[in-house]
Amino acid sequence: MELDFETVVVGAGVSGIGAGIELLKNDFDSFVILERAQDLGGTWRDNSYPGIAVDIPSIAYCFSFEMDHPWSRTYAPGAEIQDYLRHCSEKYEIDKHIEYGVGVSKIEFDAKTNTWTTQADGGRVYRSRYVIAATGILSQPKLPEIEGLENFSGKSMHTARWDHDHDLGGERVGVIGTGASAVQIVPSIAPDVGRLAVFQRTPIWVGPKDDEAIAAEDRKGFRFSQMGLRVRRFFTELGFEIGTYLVVNYQKRKSFVRQGEARLVKYVRQVVKDPALQEKLLPNYGLGCKRPAFSNEYLQTFNRENVDLVTSGITRITESGVMTDDGVHHELDTLILSTGFKTFEKGNAPSFEVVGLDEVELGQFWHDNRYQSYAGIAVPGFPNFFLTVGPYSGGFNWFTMLDAHLKYILRCMRRARSGGTSRVEVRREAHDEYFEMMLREAEDTVFKDPACVTARSYYIDRHGDASVGLPRTPWWRALRVRFSNLNVFRFES
Repeated sequence: MELDFETVVVGAGVSGIGAGIELLKNDFDSFVILERAQDLGGTWRDNSYPGIAVDIPSIAYCFSFEMDHPWSRTYAPGAEIQDYLRHCSEKYEIDKHIEYGVGVSKIEFDAKTNTWTTQADGGRVYRSRYVIAATGILSQPKLPEIEGLENFSGKSMHTARWDHDHDLGGERVGVIGTGASAVQIVPSIAPDVGRLAVFQRTPIWVGPKDDEAIAAEDRKGFRFSQMGLRVRRFFTELGFEIGTYLVVNYQKRKSFVRQGEARLVKYVRQVVKDPALQEKLLPNYGLGCKRPAFSNEYLQTFNRENVDLVTSGITRITESGVMTDDGVHHELDTLILSTGFKTFEKGNAPSFEVVGLDEVELGQFWHDNRYQSYAGIAVPGFPNFFLTVGPYSGGFNWFTMLDAHLKYILRCMRRARSGGTSRVEVRREAHDEYFEMMLREAEDTVFKDPACVTARSYYIDRHGDASVGLPRTPWWRALRVRFSNLNVFRFES
């Protein structure tokens, strides 16, 4: 069978652009990147709400081979991340491989020819040897299941679908949710709105943010010091390594985590004036159960006269506002849903049907049998299909994870090419052994702490497993990718 491309990559966000670059570096130049939207960027394209910025230092939130970028701040604004991705796409000539406005609905494996058929919008069909799913897990907004949400007559929008034509000036605004997006949005809009009600179900751990503007002359000078870039990135990654180690060894190193929590509690008490508000803003779960946030403005915003923290549960949404369990009706003009994203849920990861051997559909398999993968990149029964972000993948830094996963994927593809084989599949016994290791290791993490189990963390899936995060450290993953034996994969013709 004649192939349209050797590889089909689905998604032109961070993962898709990274996949394209790695494919070209390894002389796999017959590929296409299918993107449902009209621009690249993924989550950085879709999320453009006020105050959006990366939550780890920019020196680390970038490809390791493309660190020389003139960031304006220690923590770059979201628009600069989007510009960075465009820069990478142009520099490495990925843009000519991208087809925009092409949404993928289904891919299916043909065991006779060891090829995949990708069905896309408009009846288009692509036949390829490999498929790399680079759709990520933060692409589909998660709407709250609250009675009457559809009845609100004012303006309503999710943070990932921000309407920049809508003016919040002087309005009565409600924000539902206090996760990472809210931590950035709330202080950004508070000075402009008439009244702001922040509806909090579960507080978030918030620490100070060591963020500062980088002068133009410093950006220019810094770009010429590659050694300086690498040293700064190394120490930033070292901090992630230590933080991850404490989170994934929470049960054994709880006393160290408690010290970190104590510092954050002290920070809350220092910056929030009202003692009653301080208590409401303090989490009752372990640090790391949910991704912590860093801000020099969020907690301080609750000192403003026009900002209210509402901790009573939401009874229902009415035509003109929000009714809470304490009987108070909060009149609103605009309702902002800062309620995060679907992660490992059927229909989201992956966001299209994946039909492998014996007509098994991946999303349904995960839904019925727990979310699982080998090293976050492969699942038995789905030959020549790779994930950039499979179960048990996540960590502090998306780019570090992606770098490791893509190198592993390309090792497999190079082995198949050099050996003249047309089929790569992870061995089931190796996959099952790895999955059991993930489950064992997870028992030591903060995610198994009773308080975390009830904290509604997006790291925990419908099966009660912490399948979003890797229960090991980033450097463990990097070493495994570099030195692991590829015999855990079956290479056949």
